Amino acid sequence: MKKILLILQISAAFANSFIPNNNQSINYIQVFFKWPQIPGTNQYQLTIVETENPNQSLSYSSLSNSMLIEDYLNWDTNYSWEVCGVDEYSDICFNKEFTTSSIDELSLNQINILDMDSVQYYDGINILDFESLGYSLAIDKYGNIIWFADNNNFNNSKIISGELLDNGNFTGFSNGVGYEFTIDSDIIFETPSDFNVHHQISKTNQETYFIIDAEIEYHPCPIECDIGFSMLPIPWQGDRFIELNSLGEIIWEWNTFNEISLLEYNPYYAETYNGVVEFDWTHSNSVLYDEISESVYISIRNLSRVTSIDYLTGEVNWNLGESNFMINPDFENEINFSQQHSVQLTDNGNLIFFDNGRFQDPELSRCIEVAFENEEPIIVWEHTLPDSMFTGSRGECDRLANGNTLISAGRNGNVIEVNSNNDLVWHLNVKDNNNIHISVYRTQRVPNLYPDIFSYEIDNLNGDFGDYTIVNNGIINLSIYNHGWIDRILNYSILSDNSEIISGQINLNDSLINYDISLDNYTFNNNQEYIFRLTSSNNSSNSQDINFYFSDLELGDVDASGSVDILDAVTILEIILNSLDYNQLADINNDMNIDVLDIMIIINIIIT
Repeated sequence: MKKILLILQISAAFANSFIPNNNQSINYIQVFFKWPQIPGTNQYQLTIVETENPNQSLSYSSLSNSMLIEDYLNWDTNYSWEVCGVDEYSDICFNKEFTTSSIDELSLNQINILDMDSVQYYDGINILDFESLGYSLAIDKYGNIIWFADNNNFNNSKIISGELLDNGNFTGFSNGVGYEFTIDSDIIFETPSDFNVHHQISKTNQETYFIIDAEIEYHPCPIECDIGFSMLPIPWQGDRFIELNSLGEIIWEWNTFNEISLLEYNPYYAETYNGVVEFDWTHSNSVLYDEISESVYISIRNLSRVTSIDYLTGEVNWNLGESNFMINPDFENEINFSQQHSVQLTDNGNLIFFDNGRFQDPELSRCIEVAFENEEPIIVWEHTLPDSMFTGSRGECDRLANGNTLISAGRNGNVIEVNSNNDLVWHLNVKDNNNIHISVYRTQRVPNLYPDIFSYEIDNLNGDFGDYTIVNNGIINLSIYNHGWIDRILNYSILSDNSEIISGQINLNDSLINYDISLDNYTFNNNQEYIFRLTSSNNSSNSQDINFYFSDLELGDVDASGSVDILDAVTILEIILNSLDYNQLADINNDMNIDVLDIMIIINIIIT
């Protein structure tokens, strides 16, 4: 019996198939290029040319329909880019254009690398904020700017960010508003107007956001206040730590006024209260949710306190810090730190944070790592900054994967990297056009701007561009090209009229994944349009579609005559002898090769 097979006729719907988009203006010079598949070719030639200076060009070969260019392009330049198939497909090409923005508006005069050990430097780029200028940007180890956020898209033309998410977006805040935004500065999420976000917004793996929200209540002024304010109701400024869902609705909250006694305060801020602004009670500056321990860690600067909160109950696990500001201290072993910032966890579960050292004698800033041994805190590592890098506010310590630590030294414009022996590995210093140090709040080291990028090709694809066919031998053959640097899951589906027919998941944990999707257990209608979709589980907008149709044909009917006969065997022989384009109709055993075995199967079909 002759086997009846299906052909997928794929339409020319190529939404999001070209990156960068044609005539797009981009705020980065580390660029991911992606284009539609050219059937039959197994190699592409990508050429990038400066429009005003055609002699300046870059040319690359790629085995996939995508490429990440980390050799930086130039700012303020118009480019054209062309992709062609190689060899017999060289006459099939795509041509697009894009422009890189100018960085003159950043008002930067000096970005200096004062020290660098190229061997010990943990490879990657630095996502950081130039807080005093209102910009967030990325800098390589040589001090070159390779990305900046368009602050015109954000509240008060300012955006403070130091976190690139696994989905390729960023989080940041500006004058009371928290954001998630894309590499192109398009806003994905914005906190509702009834919150006053300050210091941090972070995103969890559950697609929720933690923010710090300023809260004001009126209470009597502490006894240390000036006699004119003593015992009068004054505005105390505390904090709410809030978790929001993607709709901006509160799903978790912890309020300092409800959970901390008003008898626990820093007398300095009472003594200096002048009645002009609020009594700055807590001034919290970081919030971290840990999935493993199901705890929320917060940094309360003005109380010199780090607190761990049980996420499920809201109860305090422990308070660590200045015992003189606590009614009932939790630990006998006091860790002497002051006005700290940016509490994080290392891979082994230790605390690491920036101790500003304000009000200490002497005033020295440092990074400290704290472990809990026999339920008592102990400093297991620290790095003290020199006097010249003391900063009474701001600062962060990030433990890198190789054991080095990246340190943002707040107001003095310094970011350094040290190894586990406290040796200096890298030193960045930044100043503005007036030779004034730029304050830096947070910094993150990442491999590049693209944690979650990919493209794919359908291996059993043939036909002319825009008029594709796939012989469906019960399988769709995929080659997925992964340029990202995180392991993640891709969701695939076949849809019709927005209804899902087939779905599944693919683990994307290597640079190339070959994956077969079985169609054997499903029935499809001729002349019905379907969509094949591949989407990152981290980012629903990172999705690639192909529209197609099914129609009935018989496997081996290479000339589409309606029957399998000796002419089909002759056609296959011509394909082999003349090295013609791959034709899935001729690949009868579906081994991605057209050879004598396919002719033998044709003959067997004819004689039976």
